[in-house]
Amino acid sequence: MREIELLSPARNSEIGIAAIDCGADSVYIAAPKYGARQQAGNSFEDIDRLCSYAHKFGAKVYLTLNTILYDNELEEAQAYLWKAYESGIDAVIVQDFALLKMDRPPIPLFASTQTDIRTPEKAALLEKMGFKRLILARELSLRQIREIRKATTAELEFFVHGALCVSCSGQCYLSRYLTGRSANRGECAQACRSDYDLLDESGNMLAKDSPLLSLKDLNLSARLEDLIDAGITSFKIEGRLKNISYVKNIVRKYDLALKETPRTSWGRSRCTFTPDAEKTFNRGYTEFFLDGKRGDFKSKDSAKGIGEYIGTVTGINGGGNSFVSFTYKSDPDKAIHNSDGLCFASKGRVTTGFRANSCNGNTVELFAKEAQVKKGDLIYRNFDAAFEKQLENTPPRMIDVCLDIHLSDGHITICAKTGNFSRTFTFFLQGDRAQNPEMAESLIRKQLGKTSHHFSFSVDSIEGDDIYFFRTSALNGIRAELAESLEAYLEEERQRIKAKYIAEKKDFSCLKDLAKEAFKEGGSSYLRNCSNRLSKEVYKELGLSDIRPSYEQAPPEGAILMQCRYCIRHQLGLCRKDSRPLYLKNGNNILTLEFNCSRCEMLVKAPAGS
Repeated sequence: MREIELLSPARNSEIGIAAIDCGADSVYIAAPKYGARQQAGNSFEDIDRLCSYAHKFGAKVYLTLNTILYDNELEEAQAYLWKAYESGIDAVIVQDFALLKMDRPPIPLFASTQTDIRTPEKAALLEKMGFKRLILARELSLRQIREIRKATTAELEFFVHGALCVSCSGQCYLSRYLTGRSANRGECAQACRSDYDLLDESGNMLAKDSPLLSLKDLNLSARLEDLIDAGITSFKIEGRLKNISYVKNIVRKYDLALKETPRTSWGRSRCTFTPDAEKTFNRGYTEFFLDGKRGDFKSKDSAKGIGEYIGTVTGINGGGNSFVSFTYKSDPDKAIHNSDGLCFASKGRVTTGFRANSCNGNTVELFAKEAQVKKGDLIYRNFDAAFEKQLENTPPRMIDVCLDIHLSDGHITICAKTGNFSRTFTFFLQGDRAQNPEMAESLIRKQLGKTSHHFSFSVDSIEGDDIYFFRTSALNGIRAELAESLEAYLEEERQRIKAKYIAEKKDFSCLKDLAKEAFKEGGSSYLRNCSNRLSKEVYKELGLSDIRPSYEQAPPEGAILMQCRYCIRHQLGLCRKDSRPLYLKNGNNILTLEFNCSRCEMLVKAPAGS
């Protein structure tokens, strides 16, 4: 069975280390610039720290250098590659093909989901261009993943949890159009989470003040075996802007789900909390298009995370301009406690959140105006104070090592075994034949069966012609020396695997036929992401002639701002009843919705002349 990787976001080194302690096999983190989440940049000193910790467990650290680049940024981006190499980064996630032309160190390149990998042809092309891993589009079904798996031997990574972009990644220009902030430059303003009115061509209102482009969050925790069977080797959790409690909770949930699966890193999480995906930020959950079917994908009446459902307000006991006291009904295991964060929904609309100030049985007092909480309101908890407390102190990760010990005069031979490897070490240690063999064996088990560094030792067997008595200090020294020897061995193994990769520049001209197929259907607009001279060279070598400046550099009139498999017409039950366009209105901005039913695709377009 293939080894599987659980990949976690790391907004910073602290969160990355917490993810590894909770069971992640790898993490992805940004450098100071050029990451697709501009607000999640990190110094290379912090990246050094994260790599040092991760590599103790054979866990990997990937750098996100996945924005499009301008000509004046190429030199700095190339310098980042070398700094990443010096820091110990294990791979770089990229969108811009310019990096393929750079003088770069021997670090594997992963094709970001921003490269829009939706077809076997595109996957095969990117592998032959030199990408070791392909991060597939979120919109794919199991059937489509299997087809891609047949077309390539590259590693396949797939999103399993977190926020869903409504547009195909790399193909969204809505934020740039509305705010000047480009998603392809790491500055997404999340315009898809805004409220819109939906109008027909006569101006009739079909929906009002609703987050019509906002999707629920992805949760494929129940489908991991299906994804493994389809050929996925890396399960990716989204969320480089999420906080540390979110990462701990969700990573631990997936770590437990993969408990019986061979993994790419060493060691185990020692977390004792029970993860619960409902207790951290979400907009409701969906499995999206995994089964190739449409469903209820929209994030209800709010794009915000309102939390887990608790119960109903049964009465208002009193209040004033500064506080309100209310009673509620809920399941016993969902009781509200002091400092819990609450929000209330009335007639489908969510009010501002409040913190529970004082709880007494089923009566809660909070600082809010009386008019803001009404009898019959639905109560949701978006901050569980008791659960957050459990997440605070995460114990460090450990590598369990079982020892088989053989004793002979003058030395002790130890076979150290984990789930990933076994290694034999011999130590010279003078001892005397034990007058009380049982006591001597008990002492060996006790002193060698402890923890040293990040290793947790236990003794499986002790053999030998005679049992020897060793001093406690000598056994402690052997345990410490064994830990150092194991650490050195594991680092040698990691470096040996890493040294196999060679960075090479390729001639892409021999891939013209494959490139023509890869960009034939639904992919030509990706050429708009060509923003520098090096990426233009790549496209020309591939024989692609429709090379335009990036949307960010030269926005065309009436441009396609989004390509979506999600369809508002279907969501509202209007599918195939009318082929005419619809319109989204937000303030003074009006967007045109066009529907390609033969491809089952919705396009969001800028008005003509804009």
